[in-house]
Amino acid sequence: MIYHIVAFLGSFLLFESELLIAKILLPYFGGSARVWTTCMMFFQGVLLAGYLYARLTTVRLPVRKQALLHLAVLAAAAFSLPFRTAPVQTAHPVAALLAALAFSIGLPFFALSATVPVIQRWLSASARPERSAPYTLYAASNAGALAALLAYPFVIEPLLPLDAQVRLWQFCYALFAAGHLLCFPPADASKERPAAARRCPPLPPARLLAWAALSAGPCAAMLAATQFLTSEMAAVPLLWIAPLGIYLGTFILNFRERGSAVFPRWALFLTAAPAAGLAAMAFMGRNAFTRDAAIGFSGFFLNIAALFVIAMICHRSLAEDKPAEPEAASAYYLAVSAGGFLAGLLMGIILPYFGRGIGWTGLDWCVAGALSLAALVIRDRELWRAKNISRTALLLGASVPVCAVLLLAHGGRAAGLTLRNFYGISRVEDKDGMRLLLHGNTLHGTQYLAPDRAAEPTLYYSRSSPLGDVFRLFGPEIKDAGVLGLGAGTIAAYGTKGMKLTFYELDPDVAAIARGRFTFLSGSPALIRVITGDARLSLEKAEGTAHDLLILDAYNSGAIPAHLLTREAFELYFRRLAPGGLILCHISNRYLDLKPLMAAAARDLRIPGAVSAESTAAGGRAGAQKAQWAAFSRDGGKIRRLETAAAWQDAAVFDSRFVRPWTDRYASLLPLIRF
Repeated sequence: MIYHIVAFLGSFLLFESELLIAKILLPYFGGSARVWTTCMMFFQGVLLAGYLYARLTTVRLPVRKQALLHLAVLAAAAFSLPFRTAPVQTAHPVAALLAALAFSIGLPFFALSATVPVIQRWLSASARPERSAPYTLYAASNAGALAALLAYPFVIEPLLPLDAQVRLWQFCYALFAAGHLLCFPPADASKERPAAARRCPPLPPARLLAWAALSAGPCAAMLAATQFLTSEMAAVPLLWIAPLGIYLGTFILNFRERGSAVFPRWALFLTAAPAAGLAAMAFMGRNAFTRDAAIGFSGFFLNIAALFVIAMICHRSLAEDKPAEPEAASAYYLAVSAGGFLAGLLMGIILPYFGRGIGWTGLDWCVAGALSLAALVIRDRELWRAKNISRTALLLGASVPVCAVLLLAHGGRAAGLTLRNFYGISRVEDKDGMRLLLHGNTLHGTQYLAPDRAAEPTLYYSRSSPLGDVFRLFGPEIKDAGVLGLGAGTIAAYGTKGMKLTFYELDPDVAAIARGRFTFLSGSPALIRVITGDARLSLEKAEGTAHDLLILDAYNSGAIPAHLLTREAFELYFRRLAPGGLILCHISNRYLDLKPLMAAAARDLRIPGAVSAESTAAGGRAGAQKAQWAAFSRDGGKIRRLETAAAWQDAAVFDSRFVRPWTDRYASLLPLIRF
C-alpha cells in the first residue's frame, strides 16, 4: 500500500508543481499564453531525463544501490528548495523562461518524474510475483495527477495565496521523500536476478518509434487546444487544466488494469466532426476583425472534443501495445516520454519559428492532426506491409490534404503582414478602406486609409467611447500620459502639442507594426515614446515618473493579464501618478465580467472608482466598437465629474461579496466568468 501512496503523492506533486511554477513565472513574461506551452516543453524534457535516469539505473545497478542513489537525488532536490523564480530578462523570452524553470523547479521535478519506474522496480524486487506486474503503480500515479489537476483551480488556488501554496508543496515533498524510506528494498532484494539476466531481448526500433509517435500526437493536440484557450480567454491555471485533464483522463481510461479499452478503432471517423468544426473556426478567425465573429465558448467544446478523440485513439493503441516483460517497462516509459518531449519541442519552439509568417490560427491544430495521423500510420505498419502499401506513400498521401489546407489558409488571406512570435500572432490587413491590426482573433486597432480621416480614433477608442469622455472632460489637464499596451497606437490620436505620451508595449512585433504600418504615432502632435517590455516591470524602473493619466489597455488577444490588475500593481500605478492623477482601465471582455473586480479593487484600496456604461458601436465595425472602461483617482471630484457629466456609475454598485480583490498572491477567474 505504501508504494501506491508514494506513487500517488509523487504524481500529485509533479502536476501541482507544473501549475504552481507556471503561475509564479507568468507575470514576468507579460501573461503570454505561450508561457504554458514553453513550460510544458520543459516539463516533458525533464520527464524524459527522469525516465532515462530510471532506465539506466534499472539496467546497470542492483536494486539497493539504485535505491541509495535515488535517496541522494531526493535529498539534493530538497536542498534546491524554496523555488527561486525571478528570471533574467533578455531579448529571448523562451530562453529566459527555460533558464528560470531549470533553476527553480528543475531538480525537484527530475526527482519526482522518476518516481513510478524507480519504485516499481523496488516493488518488483520485494513483493509477491502476482503483485509486481510492471504497471501496477500506474493507476495510483494517474489518480494522483488527476487529483492535483482538480484540486489546484478549485481548492488550492482560490483558498491559498502563492507563498502558502509553495510552503504546502514543500511540506508534502518532505512527506513524499520520507515515504521512500518505507519503500526501501529489503535485504533479501539482493537475491534479485543479475542485471544481465534481467535484460529483455532488444526491442525493435519500429516499436519504439510507434510508442513515441503515439505519445507525441495527443501531446501536440493538448498543446494546440491549450494555446487556443489561453490565447482567447486568459493564461491562467484554470484554463491550462482543462486540456491537460482530458489528456490525462484518456490515459486513465485506457490503462485500466481490468476490462477492455472503451474506444473502438472505428471511432477514428468521429474525428471528422471536431476537426471540421475547428477548421471552420480557424477560417472564421482568419477573416474576422471583430470580436462578434470571433470564436466563443463553442471553440472550447470543439477543442476539448477533438483532443479527447485523438487522445483516446492514440492512448488506446499505446495501452494495447505495452510490453508484458517487467524489464521492458522502463524502455516503454522512456519512449512515451520522448514522444511527449518531441511534441513540446515541435509546438513550442519549431512551429513558432518556422511558422513566423503564417497567421492562420488553425496552424497548431493542423500540425497536431498531421502528427497524430502519422502516429496511426506507424502503428499499423504491419497492416500496410501486408497490403503492399508503402508507408512513405501513405504518409505522403495523408499529407496532401494537410498541405492543401495550409496553402488555402496562407494564400487566401488578404495581402498584408503576418508575424508569429512568443506572444502570439499579429496580422495587418487592408479591408473596406481601413487598415486592421489583429492579434489572434481580436481586433486591436484600425485606421482609415483616407488621409483626411487617418487621424480619427476608431474602435474602442473613438470620440464617442468612454475614453473619449475622459479626454473631453480632462484633456486640458493631461500633460503627461502613460498607456500600458500599444496596439496600432490609436490613443496617440488624442495627443496634443506639448503633451508627453509614453506607451509601454510587451511585444516588439506590435511596436514595429505600430511605427511602420500605422501613422497614429508619427502623426500625433504629442511627444511620443515607446518602451518595449512588460509594462509593470518597466514602470517599476521608471522612478520619478508622474503621469497625469495612466491607461491600462494591455490585452493579449481576448486574454486578461492578471498581474496588471492586482493590488500591488495598482499601488505601483498610483506611485507613478501625479497628485490627483487618473487611472483608466479597459475592461471590455467577451468571457469575463470585470466590473465586480474593479469594485473590489476600489474597496480594497479605499479610493473612489467609477465604471462606464458600455458604449454603443456608433461607427459600426469599421469605426467605433462597444467598450467599457473603469476609472480610479484619489481625487474624488474627478470621479464625481465622470458620474455626472458622462453618466458613469459608482464602482460600488457592482461590488460583490463573492469577488475578492486580486493580489500577486491570489487571483481567481471563477467568480468572473460570464455564463
